[in-house]
Amino acid sequence: MSTQTGYLLIADISGYTQFLTTSEMDHANPILHSLLGVLIEQVGDPLHFWKTEGDAVLAYSTRQDFPSGETFLTICENLYNAFALRRQDIIANTTCTCNACANVGGLDLKVITHHGQFEEMQLGPVKDFSGADVVLVHRMAKTNVVEATGVRSYALFSEAAANAMDIKGIVEPFSQDIEHFGEVSMKVYDLAKSWERLRANRERHFLTKEDGVWTFLHHFDAPIAVVWEALVAPELKLKWMNRVQEITVDSPQGRLGNGSGYHCSHELADFFYRITDWEPFDYFSTCIQDPARTGVSLPETYQLTQTNTGTDLRYTMGQATDAEGNRSEISEQEVSAFLAEFWAASFSDLDEQLKASK
Repeated sequence: MSTQTGYLLIADISGYTQFLTTSEMDHANPILHSLLGVLIEQVGDPLHFWKTEGDAVLAYSTRQDFPSGETFLTICENLYNAFALRRQDIIANTTCTCNACANVGGLDLKVITHHGQFEEMQLGPVKDFSGADVVLVHRMAKTNVVEATGVRSYALFSEAAANAMDIKGIVEPFSQDIEHFGEVSMKVYDLAKSWERLRANRERHFLTKEDGVWTFLHHFDAPIAVVWEALVAPELKLKWMNRVQEITVDSPQGRLGNGSGYHCSHELADFFYRITDWEPFDYFSTCIQDPARTGVSLPETYQLTQTNTGTDLRYTMGQATDAEGNRSEISEQEVSAFLAEFWAASFSDLDEQLKASK
């Protein structure tokens, strides 16, 4: 056996027992398989699939350079979003009146996470984990969060996980006495509320390649979540953005997302851009100011696609316009010429850093 240190995650479908005991099995089982399947699809490096346990998908990570708490929270949100969309599709696409199909709306999701140590065991062809921290994360799935907070769709982080992820400022405190562990401090994050807030009155600002005036393509030999964080986290961007000396971020909502603004101090000029559309880990769009022409800005879209060998990035720049909508082709030519050299050098550095972190 070998001892590992890292994260343990359980994506647990709530309402499962009542659903099974009040539903016809010939319809209930396919529904649950579909919901569990979409959760498994969301588990990818730096998380690793562990196993399923009835109504839950278990995953873990032993990466020392696991993405930040911001990115981990996004992983939890994506698990919930995928579950909610699949549940919505099942409801919308069935006319069956059996109890199983009628009760799908009563199913929900909670995501439990702990950071600690666990022993890796090989039991014949099966890999499993044991240890006190493994027991604790399972016990956390049985707490009374809903009764105490009223939050039904939630991510629950142990204090150890919250500290490791540095997300204490955007989650709510919760504690409960757990047998053999005493009073356990935890943090609660409302996944359903986050889903509603991020999509409320949302405008799309997505550029296809055909929408743009210039596109740059690059392939990274790294998982999509790792590439996403490198592209958006200011402390990581500073490590690979060529000749950039300082990066500051203004996030009015306390998290990176729509409305967040970046200031990148390059050796040649200061660049200011703001996020206009945010769809982790699929794409994000920004509007960047032309540092050479006051009042002229350009839209941008960064789209990521997971492949068998890593992640493809498509960067597309749109038409440059001033406040009145007048196009500036000279701005487009100068910015694209700068970015062609900048992205080539910067992404080459990022490639080396991602390879070194494996």
